[in-house]
Amino acid sequence: MAFTDDNNNPFSDWSTLINKSVYSIDGRRLGLLRKISYDYMIVSGGLIKLSRYFIPKLVAESVSKKGIVLRITTYEARTQYSYARMRNFISSLKLVPEENIERRSFYDRFITLRYTTRNTRNRFAGAIAFVSGILFLLSGYKANLAVYHLIENEARIHAGGELLIFILFPIGILALLSQLGGITVMMGAVLFVANRVNIGKFLVIIGTGQGLFTIALRIGSEIWSGNSLLANNYVTWLTTSATGLGILFAIISQSVSKGEGNSIYSKVLGHLLKRNNS
Repeated sequence: MAFTDDNNNPFSDWSTLINKSVYSIDGRRLGLLRKISYDYMIVSGGLIKLSRYFIPKLVAESVSKKGIVLRITTYEARTQYSYARMRNFISSLKLVPEENIERRSFYDRFITLRYTTRNTRNRFAGAIAFVSGILFLLSGYKANLAVYHLIENEARIHAGGELLIFILFPIGILALLSQLGGITVMMGAVLFVANRVNIGKFLVIIGTGQGLFTIALRIGSEIWSGNSLLANNYVTWLTTSATGLGILFAIISQSVSKGEGNSIYSKVLGHLLKRNNS
């Protein structure tokens, strides 16, 4: 590296590069820079097939907007600096602490997902939501309409005339979407892939009828009332039945997806707060 240790040297402070993507000289993404230990970069990545490398810092060439660029090819990284090839060498010389050598598969995959690019995350979220929609269609699941009936009844009591029509029409549309269940969730999956995340999340919640807060509230209320058996039965239903798994996958897809700007719920809440302050 032809850098001096000054402000023009992107490698003067390696701590600022942690969780940056690492690319070979031929443009292939190897993973994320997870740690720096002595003179080595510990790079890991992958969701299904987890890859891990111990690469000397001297191999780092430059830092771009995408991440760290190395002076070696993907083939060289895999054949010379892979976890399997470097483990015994590093252990024998005690160059890297043992805890940095051991694999933590689940954690490494979680970090990869957390710091991966927005497009990749949203495609993954779309795939999960699509599976959720399929499960809903197979099980015949439809969201509960009780909340829509409650809003409709309150609107009929407190609103009248033309205002009532403007309230009931969108409520009716939302109720219809909730009854489509799996189809609505699959529509949300398509929007995730198209990076229209906020609208996608909204459709997934409408099609599901339950979010993480709803599930936590239901389990908590059962435990609070002393019905721990019912709470356990609900957890079992969530993790074993097609409908329960569909709900869990839908929630995971919302957590994985990454949008830009404020969500629909934040915008609605902000609008209501502005009205109250005015």
